[in-house]
Amino acid sequence: MNKIVFIVLLLVLNWQLSAQKKNGFSFPLDSPYVLTANYGELRPNHFHAGLDFSTGGQVNLPVYAAADGYVYRIKVSATGYGKCLYITHANGKVTVYGHLNSYSIKISDLVKKEQYAQESYEVEFFPKPFMVPIKKGEIIGLSGSTGNSTGPHLHFEIRDEKSEAPLNPLEFLSYPDRTRPMIQTVALYSLSDTLAPKPFKQIRVLQNDDDVLLPDNPLINIDNPYIGIAFAGYDRFTPAGSPNNIYIARLYFDGRLIYSHKLSGIFFDDTRYINEYSETNGGLKFQKCFLPETYPTEMIGRAVNRGRILLRDSGFHMIKLLVEDEWGNENDIQFHVRCGKPLQYTGPALKSDLFVNCRKDFVYAKNGVKLTIPANTLFYSTPLVVENTLSASGKLIIFPGDANLRVPAIVAFKLAPHQLKNKHKLVLKCGQQEYTPRLSADSACFYIKSFGGFQLTEDHQAPKIIPQFKAKRNKVPVASSMLGFIITDALSGIGKYKLYLNNKFVIAEYDAKADLLFYKFDDESPKGKINIRLEVEDRAGNRSKFEGVVRR
Repeated sequence: MNKIVFIVLLLVLNWQLSAQKKNGFSFPLDSPYVLTANYGELRPNHFHAGLDFSTGGQVNLPVYAAADGYVYRIKVSATGYGKCLYITHANGKVTVYGHLNSYSIKISDLVKKEQYAQESYEVEFFPKPFMVPIKKGEIIGLSGSTGNSTGPHLHFEIRDEKSEAPLNPLEFLSYPDRTRPMIQTVALYSLSDTLAPKPFKQIRVLQNDDDVLLPDNPLINIDNPYIGIAFAGYDRFTPAGSPNNIYIARLYFDGRLIYSHKLSGIFFDDTRYINEYSETNGGLKFQKCFLPETYPTEMIGRAVNRGRILLRDSGFHMIKLLVEDEWGNENDIQFHVRCGKPLQYTGPALKSDLFVNCRKDFVYAKNGVKLTIPANTLFYSTPLVVENTLSASGKLIIFPGDANLRVPAIVAFKLAPHQLKNKHKLVLKCGQQEYTPRLSADSACFYIKSFGGFQLTEDHQAPKIIPQFKAKRNKVPVASSMLGFIITDALSGIGKYKLYLNNKFVIAEYDAKADLLFYKFDDESPKGKINIRLEVEDRAGNRSKFEGVVRR
């Protein structure tokens, strides 16, 4: 047998034996473990995919590998998880460590080598399996606040290696929790307009120690026989801990389980389902226990009639909502509802000859514009209005503007003669969203995440660069430990940036949330009089350059 093949087989065998011996994961930080956000927390446009561990407002706390494995992926970004590390384990799981301030030396050396090879601070690469072995409890980096972080903390995930779906880490970690989840408010939705559920009644829930109860007689008369139930609530891992999201919800109608969900294993392609699943009302975030036409099946258990309740008679019917955390702590609320009115369906408010069946591919092509809505992009089938004056005024309207999209729809159109010259400068705006195109010879294609009113414009404005050091009385400024620049762009956003010292490329870090580009001097940095050149380019190709001199 080839010697190399034998060594590889031996490594794989040891790897599999290790997986059989080590079933669990350890915590990635030293105790005490303070969880400020859990899996499934309701975030703008996405479910939180892991756990957030507080670092007490500090950076540079040691971060430990949760189990034996090897480095599978390394990503450095100015947004997202910032400096992030992915470790593959023998049990078929991948752990993710986000918002790091720095990596351990052996990992940092790999990153630096890749950054200089690409001449880019932002890199993503995949070391070969077992190239960087990691032991359980090994320090893999230091905690920080890089990327889209609102403050110092560690973001930690456990993913399934094959599907890449993020799993609930609390299904793998041992954590003493005897605190019951709490229900704050129950909401009743009218489903008579099957395309647009509307809340019509809220029931504020009282708390008695660890129990919840209704303030009045739990016999509720309503005018809507076709209803859905939603709730606002929270779970704490300790009695004084942060209010986090609830792991499991079950809905019973007359003693029969008609709906359940569990927050785990939600694919990234389905994370925008949160816009349909939850709704903010009166300062509370409600989670719906009924389903649209399309939904992510991975988080849904039982769903009789998609959790929708039809009161077929005028008698009282019992509704029970039960919530549960990862350790089996439960709480529930019960009440009775009655409706003596017949069901009257309400037609959609939007009138149109176009209609999208959300379960099928939809293509609209007219007047030079092509709109493609792949199957299962929309959560409800809906009438559609498209008004196109792109060639004349640069405007495009796609309604309903409040429709939630699971994945992007695609808008493509042939460019007018006056747009061809500056096609690389095109930006399609919709509210706060700005889209840059994928271009072919005479056409532009945009992947849009929402509907509404769009304006096609051109970005001719170059990024701005503001150095954070100034000369005094015409003297060369003195740089101490770092160089800093504020870089901003008014429209398409920052795309590329490169910093040169004495005409040599160096790695400058970019903190997008603070618009700050900075370079920390080290032993390899030049000394004396240093010529600086910073080049910044936005996503429309507009470029700015700063040149200056500092002394170190």
